[in-house]
Amino acid sequence: AARGGRRGQGPGGRRRLGAGGRRALALGLQVGPATAFVAFFLLAPLVVFFLYSLWRVRDYEIVAEWNLDAYKQALTDDSYRRLLWNTIKIAGGASLLSAGLAFAFAHTLRFKLRRWQEPLLFAVVIAMFSGYLVRVYAWRTLLGDSGIVNSALRGLGITSEPLSFLLFNRGAAIVVLANFLIPLAVLPVYAALQNVRDAEIEAARDLGCGSWGTFWRVTAPLAWPGIFFSWALAFLAAAGDYVVPQLVGGANGTMVGVVITDTFQTDYNFPRGAALAFTTLLVSLTIIGIVRFVGGKVLR
Repeated sequence: AARGGRRGQGPGGRRRLGAGGRRALALGLQVGPATAFVAFFLLAPLVVFFLYSLWRVRDYEIVAEWNLDAYKQALTDDSYRRLLWNTIKIAGGASLLSAGLAFAFAHTLRFKLRRWQEPLLFAVVIAMFSGYLVRVYAWRTLLGDSGIVNSALRGLGITSEPLSFLLFNRGAAIVVLANFLIPLAVLPVYAALQNVRDAEIEAARDLGCGSWGTFWRVTAPLAWPGIFFSWALAFLAAAGDYVVPQLVGGANGTMVGVVITDTFQTDYNFPRGAALAFTTLLVSLTIIGIVRFVGGKVLR
């Protein structure tokens, strides 16, 4: 026998991995933990909730009887459709506002404030981890009848009564949600703007493009993936929120998330709550897909 055993085998007859096998093993070790994490903490709960949506509740217990009653109720319930439309309007407004402000900030940071990029980005990251409820209650303190804004207006003699429209309405929900979502939206846009090189902007200007033309012909197409991801992330986060509508939304600022939460926690109707959640998710993903398709066509 040849020294060292057969080709591809180590001492003692153990088979050695080739170059392809080693690469596959290395890739598995790199991707495997993240894949397992996503599968366990994201996909598994989704599968469980989807199964719940196809079962029934009898005497406050979930019974594994397959049916589509929960989805039929969700699709035929007028109150749910009104809440879904209200959710789309609030989530759309908050995501557009946050993505627009995030783009303005990231664009200024990328091209105007280059010396301050690192500290300002660090401030954005810190803002992402600031207390969510603390910020919501801060807005209530700011906009409430006895809040800072109304107190200042009365102190200056501009109004004699507090401006009640500042809080507990759809506009307040949009503003507060946008405030929470802006830090999340900044980073994808800023990363996308790194693809816009100064030489490309200078070339567009040399060819006669003004600031607006340069933006539409150079900056927007190159930054579109980041802009879209920023908006989509903000839209999904806003559409699923249930805290802001309860604390600052008021009657016309109620969203589907509030009803889903009550359905789970108060009614203990897991099938209906899961069906409402999946229907809302499907509608949201459809809207995101349409925006991606149209945006890609316009900026091509």
